[in-house]
Amino acid sequence: MKKSFQLLGCAVTLLFLAGCFSTKAHSVLDKSLMGQPLSPYAGARAKIAVNDFELKTSGIDAQTGLAVKDYFISILNTTKRFTVVAPQEADLVISVGIIEFIPESSGGKSGLAGGGSSASSFMGGLLGEVLNKANMQLSLRIIDRASSTVINSRDIQSQAVENPGKKIKTPHDKVFKAGLSEYAGKPMGKVIHDCLIEAGRYIAQNVPLSYYNTPR
Repeated sequence: MKKSFQLLGCAVTLLFLAGCFSTKAHSVLDKSLMGQPLSPYAGARAKIAVNDFELKTSGIDAQTGLAVKDYFISILNTTKRFTVVAPQEADLVISVGIIEFIPESSGGKSGLAGGGSSASSFMGGLLGEVLNKANMQLSLRIIDRASSTVINSRDIQSQAVENPGKKIKTPHDKVFKAGLSEYAGKPMGKVIHDCLIEAGRYIAQNVPLSYYNTPR
């Protein structure tokens, strides 16, 4: 009987720790994709076109897809490395597919038995605030327009979980507010920002120097 109480006590302790870890506000970006921050740039630019995003999930509609594309183009423009033109004028085409777009899902509960793990299912229904979790995954390709050769490609994925009682920081620029304001201050806003910032950084770091032939 004593051993049974000890085992139960250990289980409750582990569940409590799992719940504590789950309440931390975080955005999980695939660390293998993260590069160094972009340094200030002034020089030749590459001529690129950005295709309409391929919506490969039912979680996002066409209007939101266009808003995400507009925000992505604004990020590319801030790098000062690219001139975004029509496809027929471009040397490179950027193709992006949205594989996963989940603005809100159950992320488990904060406090005792939180975290959405099998352990929390064991205790099921104990006190705790349900957390909002958002996910996004992109498939990214850099394509030579003339030859249709894929120069570089990568998948980028991010996840964010809310911190109860605290608002998540999201972009305040006009482009984000114009099309993605419904995600401001929410996990999905941070996920969109993180994924697209990483996509912009990846493109800037992986476009060959030979394409930077357009004077500023």
